[in-house]
Parts: sequence; C-alpha cells; structure tokens
Amino acid sequence: MWLRVVPRTVLGVISVLLFSACATTGDERGAAQLPPLERDTGSAPPVTSSVVPTGGVELPGSPTVSRIRSRGELLVGVPNDASDFVRRAEGEYRGFDTRIASILAAGLDLDPESGVAFRLLPSSLRTGALDRGGVDVLLGGFRTTAEGVTVVAPYVVTGPAERPVERRVGIAEGDEKFRDRLRAILADAVDDGRWEEAAEETLRDRRPRARAPEIPR
Repeated sequence: MWLRVVPRTVLGVISVLLFSACATTGDERGAAQLPPLERDTGSAPPVTSSVVPTGGVELPGSPTVSRIRSRGELLVGVPNDASDFVRRAEGEYRGFDTRIASILAAGLDLDPESGVAFRLLPSSLRTGALDRGGVDVLLGGFRTTAEGVTVVAPYVVTGPAERPVERRVGIAEGDEKFRDRLRAILADAVDDGRWEEAAEETLRDRRPRARAPEIPR
C-alpha cells in the first residue's frame, strides 16, 4: 500500500485552521463575533421626561455610565427569540422592550430615540456581550445565575399569579451605582404611569396578564 506524504507546511495550515475552529466554538465569553448594532429607524412614541437630553447623566464611580456618556448612546441587548416583547420588522424595532429601553435612556439623560442602539442576540452571546462591553444592558433572556451578570430588577411580570414569570434587566457585574440608577428609573416609570402606558400600547394584546413588577429601590 502506498502512503502519501503530507508536506509540513500543509500540516501547519491544517493545525491553524483546527485551532481557530476550536476557539470560535468554545467559551462564549471569548471572541465570538457579536451581531452589529442597529438603531431604530421608526418613530417611537415620545417618552415623557422633564430632563433635557445631554451627553448622558453624570454618575461618578460608574464605569458603565462613563462609557455611555462618551458615546452618547445606550447599547441594549435584546433576545432574538422573544417576539412578544421585541421584534424587528421593516427596518424598525417594535415592542415593549423598545419602550423600556427608551425609558432607561431618558432616565440617563439621553435622547430616548436617537440615544438607543440595539443588538439582537442569540442566547449563546447574551452574557458574553455584557462581559465584553458589547451592550450596556440586557432586557430578558438570561438566567439569574449567569456568570458575570448582575440582575438590576424585573421590568415585567407575566403568567398566572400562582406561576409568575419575571423578565429582568441585567448589567455586567461590579457596577452597583449603575444598577441602583436603573432601578430608580424603572421604579419611577411604574409609579408615574409610563410603564402602564407602554404595556397597554405594546404588550397586552400579546400578553394579557402582563403586569408591573415590584422594584427594589
């Protein structure tokens, strides 16, 4: 039987390709490529706020807010498998999660429309996007025990009273000031009726039992 000798240079190329394939299919907190940022081109209903948008609120001691101020934009990760809450159609992001994102942006002194950019994320990339700074916040679609994620608060509760299901806002761990600021923004939106307005206009036709969460301050 004849054996074919493979040149060393070919073996080297094969080794590099195999190593690269292993790297991209390994730890999702590594270098997997994130989907591009997208800005909503639609005309979202205005978010009522007494704050005039600037480059973002100042929050000394919060590295996340410092980055948000530098870019003038809140980066929001949303699930690609939760169309009742967020969906992209005809070049626009629609749904309850987009309204929550606008409320958060306004509370950070950003423009609630132009100051928000979205990443539509599969489950394998959500916590990694936070870890690498690809998004500032996650809206739903992650486990409360996920490594590297701090749960800010629930932003909506669905399901029957005996089996409630909470969808939560998540941020990268280690920024308690940012967490507390977001909690206050969400709590204010529940108290002043903006949460209820958003739910009625964008969610209750799909999730009739959707209700406001109890948010710690």
